[in-house]
Amino acid sequence: MKFLKFLFIILYFILLSCSKSTAPKDSSTKKKPDDSNSVLSKYDLESKTPLILTLPKNLTEISGITMTNDGRLFAQHDESGIIYEVDINNGEIKKKFSLGNPPLKQDFEDIVSVNDKFYLLNSRGELYEFSEGNDGSSVDFKVYKTDLKERNDVEGLCYDAETNTLLLACKGDAGTGDALEKAIYSFSLDKMQFNDVPRFVLPLSEIKKTFNPSGIGKHPETGSFFVISANGNELVEITKDGKLLGRRELPTTVHVQPEGITFGKDNTMYISNEGKSDKGTIVIYPYK
Repeated sequence: MKFLKFLFIILYFILLSCSKSTAPKDSSTKKKPDDSNSVLSKYDLESKTPLILTLPKNLTEISGITMTNDGRLFAQHDESGIIYEVDINNGEIKKKFSLGNPPLKQDFEDIVSVNDKFYLLNSRGELYEFSEGNDGSSVDFKVYKTDLKERNDVEGLCYDAETNTLLLACKGDAGTGDALEKAIYSFSLDKMQFNDVPRFVLPLSEIKKTFNPSGIGKHPETGSFFVISANGNELVEITKDGKLLGRRELPTTVHVQPEGITFGKDNTMYISNEGKSDKGTIVIYPYK
């Protein structure tokens, strides 16, 4: 009898051990990628006191930002086609101009400067091309449609000079049929044509399930791409081939809602944040 009791105890612990070994692992404990080749470490992203530009009230809901070739910073509001030049020394507005008169009303998400043109993106994936206007003026524009729709919720836009394309990052449906992926598409400026095959696909299994791209920028020195997510306050770096190089979380005390990202020629990184109940900001990270 004692032998049977002892045998049952042994079998119990064997079964318990097997159940633990086959239990699904928590994604939060998965091994982090090797980010030794990432330049994210050259930015003090953990700083609780970085240089912050506090913006005027009319940029509380700032969305996208872009740097021109001559080192000027432009930003756009996410509800109307008004473009603002922002002083990178104090956050003051140096000038503003609009798309149309009265200004267009759209769900605008990001902006990028390409040589002597600007491109403004809305959440349906439509691109608005225009030239810089004088202070207080309105400008004409052209509209280019893509195959992306409202369900894709397109939020990020940047320029890739190497391929002369615009890159469009989708916050919503990737269009790949996989709910655990996020996609970045391209639009050729040579052909003025959209490519319906994603340039990059980001598997959320390598990042986090809450990662929803809100902005994208190309690093001037490395040619890699930085993709930012307001959900989860995370920033990832990927190669030209879309492979993950590294990722960092942004402090919520500094980044209430990170929406846009751009770089200066000296590799300085600028991240814009919607203000929600407070004023919008642009956080500046020098390159170490």
